[in-house]
Amino acid sequence: MGLDLELFSQSNFERCEAADGFDHVLQDWSLADWMTALAGEVGEAANIVKKLRRLDCGIDSGKPEETYPLLLAELHGEVADILSYLVLFCRRAGINLSIEAVSKFNRVSRNIGYSPRMDGSGELLEDHDATE
Repeated sequence: MGLDLELFSQSNFERCEAADGFDHVLQDWSLADWMTALAGEVGEAANIVKKLRRLDCGIDSGKPEETYPLLLAELHGEVADILSYLVLFCRRAGINLSIEAVSKFNRVSRNIGYSPRMDGSGELLEDHDATE
């Protein structure tokens, strides 16, 4: 079973605002604040990918802690942080990420001639007439 994005988004929002969580009211930050936080996480992931690429090219960083497996594990964590900030940004902006992601997938698929479409739950449908 994969991640239920709606449940994750709701739980992440509750943790953000809970007194025993981050105790941070979502609305206290502007969209720019949330986007800056999200961009920071993407930047951290990009820095790790840069280090992985250097290892791929045989460039030694001289730092024994920067092994491929350790960097890859750090990247996993950063990607999870990106999702956490993305769903908070979307909630602050009034964007339902699940709905928008499926809608955009279907629009791009139609534009490029890719036949399968997604239904509202994210399942691929071979009969795309059901979602047109």
